[in-house]
Amino acid sequence: MGKNNSESKNALSRIICLGILVISFFGCKPKQEDQAQLVLVLEDSVVYDYLSSKKASINFLGENSLPDKIEFPSDTSFTHFTVAVNNDWSELVYIEKDQPVYNYIFQKGDTVLLKIRERKPWMQVVNRTTKKYDINWEASRNRDLIKREDTSLEDFYFLWNSSFNSLIPVNMESELQITKVSAMAELDREKYWLDSLVNDGLLSKPYSKLLEERNRFESYKIGFFDIEKGYFDALNATQDFLSDSTFEKYHIYIVEYAEFLLEQLINQHPNRAEEIIGEAANSYFSQLMLYNLIKMQVHELSFAEIDQLLTINSSKLPNEWERTLRAPIAKLLNQDPDMELLGLGQKRLTIDELLAEERGKYLYVDLWAAWCIPCIRSFPAAKKLQSDYQDKGIQVIYLSVDKNNKFWQEVVRKYDIAIPDKSFIVMNIDESEYLKELNVNLIPRYLLFDTEGKLIHPNAPRPESSDIRVLLDSLSS
Repeated sequence: MGKNNSESKNALSRIICLGILVISFFGCKPKQEDQAQLVLVLEDSVVYDYLSSKKASINFLGENSLPDKIEFPSDTSFTHFTVAVNNDWSELVYIEKDQPVYNYIFQKGDTVLLKIRERKPWMQVVNRTTKKYDINWEASRNRDLIKREDTSLEDFYFLWNSSFNSLIPVNMESELQITKVSAMAELDREKYWLDSLVNDGLLSKPYSKLLEERNRFESYKIGFFDIEKGYFDALNATQDFLSDSTFEKYHIYIVEYAEFLLEQLINQHPNRAEEIIGEAANSYFSQLMLYNLIKMQVHELSFAEIDQLLTINSSKLPNEWERTLRAPIAKLLNQDPDMELLGLGQKRLTIDELLAEERGKYLYVDLWAAWCIPCIRSFPAAKKLQSDYQDKGIQVIYLSVDKNNKFWQEVVRKYDIAIPDKSFIVMNIDESEYLKELNVNLIPRYLLFDTEGKLIHPNAPRPESSDIRVLLDSLSS
């Protein structure tokens, strides 16, 4: 009896807290500026715990019509969040473990209650009346039209990846042909079902228009998967899409398609991607393709090269997109290099002090860890660089991001990089904001500092590449 009373009190507490939260949103007339955003309210803490356990995120198009996301880390919690939007209709894409699960469509100004029902995210607009199939469209469609969790289109993409993109490809040509036909038929049935729902008063007409557009897009996209040849026809897909103005809409699936298309285009035509994109008119989709191409390129360039690339393309991108590309660079350049170092001889100093000691030389900094096999494999090439360039004003520094001091010392000596005053370990890895901006989870990583101690290349070429020698030759000359 006591347990039942406790559970009832907990349930009542949740209802009261939720009521207070909802009242706080609707107790007064919304301000005009609030109409340019969506507000999502989590039903209770259980929802947050569920989203965190699923490594879920909610993706959307932000104010500058570029993708943004909200994540649910396990070390924090929140009850609601707002999404700034540009368009009258906006999508939220629910993702679990990097895989899209459901798309939701909302009007600007909506406030939405996010629940978990039958282990699925379920949305409810609470500040206006919606029809039965307006919001949770995909979950409802799968339940009522398809009668199962996954669509034939999702089955096709899964089989395609298993056949051509896995480490151990499996020949499933006949299954792919059958599933592709089934997917096209399913999309046709969905199209007619949308009309019937509108006629029966179960789906609002504006929602139907948006869903019909996505249905048409998926039918269009699947046609470029050539099963017999075993590849996605990226060239024709790109050229057709860039010339088709009917898809010039700000939808998140169009943005995701641009990323997918660019990846396929680069894989199939690595030397022509920029040329093909450049041939298109200055449309939203061509700008998306160019933006994604530049975003990929900046990770391999020095700050000077990035500035040159963005300046050349500034007239082809919206100003806010260029600012988005420049923002991480500006933040890193303005970030204090707050690393505290320990040398092999127990010498302690900051990165600033190390840079001051080595002033007058270019520093090629090898960021590595004892558990990183590729890092260790590159040591011989790094030592050869030092040998070849030590008389040309270039110094190699080994900087470990290990958390085990003893293990670091063992590996340093084993692989012969126990070079006095040139091999260090970072002592404040978790606290260093500079390392967070560098994103040193991705190693091996090589930094290049100029003779004044300024970072000039956050992703310098690896020591075994010919590119690093070309770069160092240009500096030493």
